[in-house]
Amino acid sequence: MKEIMLPYILICWILVKTGIVKWTLRNAVCIVGIGVGIAVMLFTAHRFWSPADLTDSTTVKAPHAVLSPLIGQEVDQVYVDHNQRVKKGDLIYTLRSEDTESQMAGLEAQKKAAEAEILALTHQIRNDQKTLERLTKLGDFSQESQRDDIRTRIETNDAKIAAANAQILSIEAQIATAAWQNERREVRAPFDGQLSITNIVDGTRVGNMHLYNTNKKFVEMRIADQTYRGIEVGQFAEFYVNAYPGEIFRGRVHSVTTGTGEARVSVMNGSQRVRQHVGNNMNNHGRTIVIEFEEPQGYNIPIGATGSGWVSANKPHPMLGFMDIIGAATVRLKAYKAYLSAL
Repeated sequence: MKEIMLPYILICWILVKTGIVKWTLRNAVCIVGIGVGIAVMLFTAHRFWSPADLTDSTTVKAPHAVLSPLIGQEVDQVYVDHNQRVKKGDLIYTLRSEDTESQMAGLEAQKKAAEAEILALTHQIRNDQKTLERLTKLGDFSQESQRDDIRTRIETNDAKIAAANAQILSIEAQIATAAWQNERREVRAPFDGQLSITNIVDGTRVGNMHLYNTNKKFVEMRIADQTYRGIEVGQFAEFYVNAYPGEIFRGRVHSVTTGTGEARVSVMNGSQRVRQHVGNNMNNHGRTIVIEFEEPQGYNIPIGATGSGWVSANKPHPMLGFMDIIGAATVRLKAYKAYLSAL
Protein backbone atom coordinates (compact mmCIF):
# COMPACT_ATOMS: atom_id res chain seq x y z
CA MET A 1 0.00 0.00 0.00
CA LYS A 2 2.87 2.35 0.73
CA GLU A 3 3.80 2.25 -2.95
CA ILE A 4 0.65 4.23 -3.78
CA MET A 5 1.94 7.11 -1.66
CA LEU A 6 5.06 7.41 -3.81
CA PRO A 7 3.40 9.59 -6.50
CA TYR A 8 2.11 11.98 -3.84
CA ILE A 9 5.54 12.19 -2.21
CA LEU A 10 7.18 12.76 -5.62
CA ILE A 11 4.73 15.55 -6.51
CA CYS A 12 5.28 17.29 -3.17
CA TRP A 13 9.05 17.01 -3.54
CA ILE A 14 8.94 18.52 -7.06
CA LEU A 15 6.73 21.40 -5.86
CA VAL A 16 9.13 22.21 -3.03
CA LYS A 17 12.29 21.82 -5.15
CA THR A 18 10.97 24.04 -7.95
CA GLY A 19 9.93 26.71 -5.46
CA ILE A 20 6.25 26.55 -6.35
CA VAL A 21 5.53 25.72 -2.68
CA LYS A 22 7.68 27.25 0.02
CA TRP A 23 8.86 24.81 2.71
CA THR A 24 7.43 26.60 5.70
CA LEU A 25 6.00 25.15 8.90
CA ARG A 26 2.45 25.80 7.72
CA ASN A 27 2.99 24.24 4.31
CA ALA A 28 4.86 21.29 5.85
CA VAL A 29 1.98 20.60 8.24
CA CYS A 30 -0.50 20.80 5.33
CA ILE A 31 1.54 18.48 3.10
CA VAL A 32 2.13 15.92 5.85
CA GLY A 33 -1.48 16.15 7.08
CA ILE A 34 -2.89 15.60 3.59
CA GLY A 35 -0.50 12.67 3.14
CA VAL A 36 -1.58 11.11 6.43
CA GLY A 37 -5.23 11.56 5.47
CA ILE A 38 -4.68 9.90 2.10
CA ALA A 39 -2.77 7.07 3.77
CA VAL A 40 -5.59 6.47 6.28
CA MET A 41 -8.16 6.45 3.47
CA LEU A 42 -6.05 4.07 1.43
CA PHE A 43 -5.53 1.77 4.41
CA THR A 44 -9.27 1.67 5.19
CA ALA A 45 -10.20 0.97 1.60
CA HIS A 46 -7.49 -1.66 1.26
CA ARG A 47 -8.38 -3.43 4.50
CA PHE A 48 -12.14 -3.68 3.96
CA TRP A 49 -13.19 -3.04 0.36
CA SER A 50 -10.33 -3.88 -1.99
CA PRO A 51 -8.11 -6.19 0.05
CA ALA A 52 -4.65 -6.82 -1.33
CA ASP A 53 -2.03 -9.30 -0.16
CA LEU A 54 0.70 -7.14 1.36
CA THR A 55 2.72 -10.18 2.48
CA ASP A 56 3.54 -11.18 -1.12
CA SER A 57 2.61 -14.77 -0.23
CA THR A 58 0.06 -15.34 -3.00
CA THR A 59 1.06 -18.70 -4.48
CA VAL A 60 0.15 -20.73 -7.56
CA LYS A 61 -0.74 -24.30 -6.58
CA ALA A 62 -2.15 -27.43 -8.19
CA PRO A 63 -3.59 -30.73 -6.94
CA HIS A 64 -1.32 -33.72 -7.30
CA ALA A 65 -1.46 -37.49 -7.32
CA VAL A 66 0.87 -39.69 -5.26
CA LEU A 67 2.06 -42.52 -7.49
CA SER A 68 2.48 -45.92 -5.76
CA PRO A 69 3.14 -46.59 -2.06
CA LEU A 70 6.07 -44.91 -0.33
CA ILE A 71 7.47 -48.12 1.18
CA GLY A 72 7.24 -51.80 0.32
CA GLN A 73 7.96 -52.08 -3.40
CA GLU A 74 11.21 -51.92 -5.32
CA VAL A 75 11.52 -49.61 -8.30
CA ASP A 76 12.62 -51.51 -11.41
CA GLN A 77 13.19 -48.75 -13.98
CA VAL A 78 12.43 -45.02 -14.23
CA TYR A 79 11.35 -43.67 -17.63
CA VAL A 80 11.01 -39.92 -16.94
CA ASP A 81 13.32 -37.01 -16.24
CA HIS A 82 13.22 -33.91 -14.07
CA ASN A 83 10.21 -31.58 -14.54
CA GLN A 84 8.92 -33.58 -17.50
CA ARG A 85 5.40 -32.98 -18.81
CA VAL A 86 3.50 -36.21 -19.44
CA LYS A 87 0.22 -37.24 -21.04
CA LYS A 88 -2.40 -39.49 -19.54
CA GLY A 89 -1.27 -43.12 -19.82
CA ASP A 90 2.45 -42.37 -20.25
CA LEU A 91 4.72 -44.85 -18.46
CA ILE A 92 6.53 -43.16 -15.58
CA TYR A 93 8.30 -46.05 -13.84
CA THR A 94 7.89 -49.77 -13.18
CA LEU A 95 8.07 -51.87 -10.02
CA ARG A 96 9.66 -55.28 -9.63
CA SER A 97 7.16 -58.13 -9.81
CA GLU A 98 9.07 -61.31 -8.92
CA ASP A 99 6.85 -62.01 -5.93
CA THR A 100 3.67 -61.47 -7.91
CA GLU A 101 4.82 -63.66 -10.79
CA SER A 102 5.83 -66.44 -8.39
CA GLN A 103 2.47 -66.17 -6.69
CA MET A 104 0.65 -66.43 -10.01
CA ALA A 105 2.74 -69.47 -11.00
CA GLY A 106 1.91 -71.17 -7.69
CA LEU A 107 -1.79 -70.43 -8.08
CA GLU A 108 -1.78 -71.82 -11.63
CA ALA A 109 -0.15 -75.02 -10.33
CA GLN A 110 -2.83 -75.31 -7.63
CA LYS A 111 -5.53 -74.82 -10.23
CA LYS A 112 -4.11 -77.57 -12.47
CA ALA A 113 -3.85 -79.92 -9.48
CA ALA A 114 -7.50 -79.30 -8.62
CA GLU A 115 -8.54 -79.88 -12.23
CA ALA A 116 -6.56 -83.16 -12.27
CA GLU A 117 -8.28 -84.22 -9.05
CA ILE A 118 -11.68 -83.50 -10.59
CA LEU A 119 -10.76 -85.55 -13.64
CA ALA A 120 -9.66 -88.50 -11.48
CA LEU A 121 -12.82 -88.32 -9.38
CA THR A 122 -14.95 -88.16 -12.53
CA HIS A 123 -13.36 -91.37 -13.84
CA GLN A 124 -13.85 -93.02 -10.44
CA ILE A 125 -17.52 -92.05 -10.43
CA ARG A 126 -18.04 -93.47 -13.92
CA ASN A 127 -16.43 -96.80 -12.93
CA ASP A 128 -18.48 -96.96 -9.74
CA GLN A 129 -21.70 -96.25 -11.69
CA LYS A 130 -20.89 -99.13 -14.07
CA THR A 131 -20.17 -101.43 -11.13
CA LEU A 132 -23.44 -100.39 -9.48
CA GLU A 133 -25.38 -101.12 -12.67
CA ARG A 134 -23.86 -104.63 -12.86
CA LEU A 135 -24.63 -105.35 -9.23
CA THR A 136 -28.17 -104.08 -9.67
CA LYS A 137 -28.71 -106.46 -12.65
CA LEU A 138 -27.54 -109.39 -10.57
CA GLY A 139 -30.41 -108.71 -8.19
CA ASP A 140 -30.44 -111.16 -5.30
CA PHE A 141 -27.09 -112.60 -6.37
CA SER A 142 -25.32 -109.44 -5.05
CA GLN A 143 -25.23 -108.08 -1.55
CA GLU A 144 -27.17 -104.91 -0.71
CA SER A 145 -24.28 -103.71 1.43
CA GLN A 146 -22.00 -103.67 -1.61
CA ARG A 147 -24.44 -101.53 -3.57
CA ASP A 148 -24.79 -99.14 -0.59
CA ASP A 149 -21.02 -98.78 -0.32
CA ILE A 150 -20.74 -97.91 -4.00
CA ARG A 151 -23.59 -95.37 -3.77
CA THR A 152 -21.89 -93.77 -0.76
CA ARG A 153 -18.58 -93.62 -2.62
CA ILE A 154 -20.25 -91.97 -5.64
CA GLU A 155 -21.91 -89.33 -3.45
CA THR A 156 -18.63 -88.72 -1.61
CA ASN A 157 -16.78 -88.22 -4.88
CA ASP A 158 -19.53 -85.83 -6.09
CA ALA A 159 -18.99 -83.79 -2.94
CA LYS A 160 -15.24 -83.81 -3.52
CA ILE A 161 -15.78 -82.56 -7.09
CA ALA A 162 -17.99 -79.74 -5.80
CA ALA A 163 -15.32 -78.82 -3.25
CA ALA A 164 -12.62 -78.89 -5.94
CA ASN A 165 -14.72 -76.64 -8.20
CA ALA A 166 -15.14 -74.19 -5.31
CA GLN A 167 -11.39 -74.31 -4.77
CA ILE A 168 -10.81 -73.54 -8.46
CA LEU A 169 -13.11 -70.51 -8.23
CA SER A 170 -11.17 -69.29 -5.21
CA ILE A 171 -7.87 -69.81 -7.01
CA GLU A 172 -9.15 -67.94 -10.11
CA ALA A 173 -10.16 -65.02 -7.89
CA GLN A 174 -6.67 -65.00 -6.38
CA ILE A 175 -5.14 -65.17 -9.86
CA ALA A 176 -7.27 -62.19 -10.95
CA THR A 177 -6.13 -60.23 -7.90
CA ALA A 178 -2.50 -61.14 -8.54
CA ALA A 179 -2.84 -60.17 -12.21
CA TRP A 180 -4.33 -56.82 -11.18
CA GLN A 181 -1.41 -56.26 -8.84
CA ASN A 182 1.00 -57.29 -11.60
CA GLU A 183 -0.55 -54.72 -13.94
CA ARG A 184 -0.05 -52.06 -11.28
CA ARG A 185 3.68 -52.62 -11.44
CA GLU A 186 3.55 -50.25 -14.40
CA VAL A 187 2.99 -46.81 -12.89
CA ARG A 188 1.35 -44.64 -15.55
CA ALA A 189 0.14 -41.05 -15.52
CA PRO A 190 -3.54 -40.90 -14.49
CA PHE A 191 -3.94 -37.51 -16.18
CA ASP A 192 -2.05 -34.87 -18.15
CA GLY A 193 0.39 -33.17 -15.83
CA GLN A 194 3.91 -32.29 -14.87
CA LEU A 195 6.47 -33.99 -12.66
CA SER A 196 8.88 -32.19 -10.38
CA ILE A 197 12.35 -33.40 -9.40
CA THR A 198 12.91 -37.10 -10.17
CA ASN A 199 14.14 -38.17 -6.73
CA ILE A 200 14.06 -41.96 -7.20
CA VAL A 201 16.35 -44.27 -9.18
CA ASP A 202 16.36 -47.89 -10.26
CA GLY A 203 16.52 -50.30 -7.34
CA THR A 204 15.22 -48.05 -4.55
CA ARG A 205 12.81 -49.61 -2.07
CA VAL A 206 11.68 -46.32 -0.53
CA GLY A 207 10.16 -43.41 -2.42
CA ASN A 208 7.56 -42.47 -4.99
CA MET A 209 6.72 -39.54 -7.25
CA HIS A 210 4.13 -36.78 -7.37
CA LEU A 211 2.32 -35.78 -10.55
CA TYR A 212 0.81 -32.28 -10.60
CA ASN A 213 -2.42 -31.70 -12.52
CA THR A 214 -1.51 -28.59 -14.50
CA ASN A 215 -5.06 -28.32 -15.87
CA LYS A 216 -6.38 -27.45 -12.41
CA LYS A 217 -4.01 -24.73 -11.25
CA PHE A 218 -5.33 -22.30 -8.67
CA VAL A 219 -4.05 -19.39 -6.62
CA GLU A 220 -4.11 -19.24 -2.83
CA MET A 221 -4.06 -15.71 -1.43
CA ARG A 222 -4.00 -14.41 2.14
CA ILE A 223 -6.56 -11.91 3.39
CA ALA A 224 -7.01 -10.27 6.79
CA ASP A 225 -9.80 -11.54 9.04
CA GLN A 226 -11.36 -8.06 8.95
CA THR A 227 -12.11 -8.63 5.26
CA TYR A 228 -13.78 -12.02 5.74
CA ARG A 229 -17.41 -10.85 5.65
CA GLY A 230 -16.81 -8.88 2.47
CA ILE A 231 -15.58 -11.86 0.43
CA GLU A 232 -18.01 -13.91 -1.66
CA VAL A 233 -17.65 -16.62 -4.25
CA GLY A 234 -17.35 -15.28 -7.79
CA GLN A 235 -15.85 -11.88 -6.96
CA PHE A 236 -13.35 -10.40 -9.41
CA ALA A 237 -9.68 -10.83 -8.52
CA GLU A 238 -6.29 -10.06 -10.02
CA PHE A 239 -2.82 -11.30 -9.18
CA TYR A 240 0.74 -11.29 -10.42
CA VAL A 241 3.67 -13.66 -9.92
CA ASN A 242 7.36 -12.90 -9.99
CA ALA A 243 7.82 -15.34 -12.86
CA TYR A 244 6.00 -12.82 -15.12
CA PRO A 245 6.98 -9.42 -13.68
CA GLY A 246 4.83 -6.52 -14.77
CA GLU A 247 1.99 -8.78 -16.03
CA ILE A 248 -1.41 -9.10 -14.37
CA PHE A 249 -3.63 -12.19 -14.46
CA ARG A 250 -7.33 -12.24 -13.72
CA GLY A 251 -9.52 -14.75 -11.93
CA ARG A 252 -12.53 -15.26 -9.68
CA VAL A 253 -12.87 -16.14 -6.01
CA HIS A 254 -13.54 -19.87 -5.79
CA SER A 255 -13.93 -20.24 -2.02
CA VAL A 256 -12.73 -19.05 1.35
CA THR A 257 -10.58 -21.34 3.49
CA THR A 258 -12.71 -21.99 6.55
CA GLY A 259 -10.55 -24.32 8.63
CA THR A 260 -6.92 -23.25 9.00
CA GLY A 261 -4.15 -24.98 10.90
CA GLU A 262 -4.87 -22.81 13.94
CA ALA A 263 -8.40 -24.28 14.05
CA ARG A 264 -7.26 -27.88 14.45
CA VAL A 265 -8.04 -29.70 17.67
CA SER A 266 -5.77 -32.51 18.82
CA VAL A 267 -7.31 -35.98 18.77
CA MET A 268 -5.12 -36.94 21.72
CA ASN A 269 -6.86 -36.86 25.07
CA GLY A 270 -5.86 -34.00 27.34
CA SER A 271 -6.27 -30.25 27.70
CA GLN A 272 -4.26 -27.75 25.72
CA ARG A 273 -1.85 -25.59 27.64
CA VAL A 274 -2.90 -21.96 27.88
CA ARG A 275 0.66 -20.89 27.05
CA GLN A 276 0.54 -22.99 23.88
CA HIS A 277 -2.84 -21.57 22.88
CA VAL A 278 -1.67 -17.98 23.39
CA GLY A 279 1.64 -18.60 21.65
CA ASN A 280 -0.02 -20.08 18.58
CA ASN A 281 -2.67 -17.39 18.21
CA MET A 282 -1.24 -14.15 19.61
CA ASN A 283 -0.47 -12.86 16.10
CA ASN A 284 -3.00 -11.86 13.47
CA HIS A 285 -3.02 -14.89 11.17
CA GLY A 286 -5.86 -14.02 8.81
CA ARG A 287 -6.99 -16.71 6.39
CA THR A 288 -6.62 -17.62 2.75
CA ILE A 289 -8.92 -17.68 -0.26
CA VAL A 290 -8.73 -19.77 -3.42
CA ILE A 291 -8.76 -17.94 -6.76
CA GLU A 292 -9.57 -19.91 -9.89
CA PHE A 293 -8.22 -18.68 -13.22
CA GLU A 294 -7.72 -19.72 -16.80
CA GLU A 295 -4.13 -19.72 -17.93
CA PRO A 296 -3.73 -17.39 -20.93
CA GLN A 297 -2.71 -19.03 -24.19
CA GLY A 298 1.04 -19.20 -24.58
CA TYR A 299 1.70 -18.89 -20.84
CA ASN A 300 2.92 -21.55 -18.44
CA ILE A 301 2.56 -20.08 -14.96
CA PRO A 302 4.88 -22.24 -12.83
CA ILE A 303 3.47 -24.08 -9.86
CA GLY A 304 4.83 -22.61 -6.64
CA ALA A 305 5.35 -19.13 -8.11
CA THR A 306 4.62 -16.35 -5.59
CA GLY A 307 3.40 -12.80 -5.90
CA SER A 308 0.50 -10.69 -4.72
CA GLY A 309 -3.19 -10.29 -5.52
CA TRP A 310 -6.30 -8.30 -4.70
CA VAL A 311 -10.06 -8.91 -4.62
CA SER A 312 -12.99 -6.63 -5.34
CA ALA A 313 -14.85 -7.19 -2.07
CA ASN A 314 -18.36 -6.05 -1.13
CA LYS A 315 -18.70 -2.34 -0.42
CA PRO A 316 -21.19 -0.37 1.73
CA HIS A 317 -22.48 1.46 -1.34
CA PRO A 318 -22.06 0.97 -5.10
CA MET A 319 -20.68 4.51 -5.36
CA LEU A 320 -17.56 3.30 -3.54
CA GLY A 321 -16.71 0.99 -6.43
CA PHE A 322 -13.96 3.38 -7.54
CA MET A 323 -11.93 2.25 -4.52
CA ASP A 324 -11.06 -0.92 -6.41
CA ILE A 325 -8.45 1.33 -8.00
CA ILE A 326 -6.48 1.09 -4.76
CA GLY A 327 -6.19 -2.70 -4.79
CA ALA A 328 -5.51 -2.76 -8.53
CA ALA A 329 -2.87 -0.06 -8.27
CA THR A 330 -1.20 -1.78 -5.31
CA VAL A 331 -0.83 -5.06 -7.16
CA ARG A 332 0.37 -3.36 -10.34
CA LEU A 333 3.03 -1.41 -8.49
CA LYS A 334 4.15 -4.63 -6.84
CA ALA A 335 4.26 -6.29 -10.26
CA TYR A 336 6.54 -3.53 -11.55
CA LYS A 337 8.73 -3.86 -8.45
CA ALA A 338 9.21 -7.54 -9.34
CA TYR A 339 11.78 -6.38 -11.90
CA LEU A 340 13.84 -4.86 -9.08
CA SER A 341 13.54 -8.02 -6.95
CA ALA A 342 15.95 -9.76 -9.29
CA LEU A 343 18.71 -7.23 -8.56
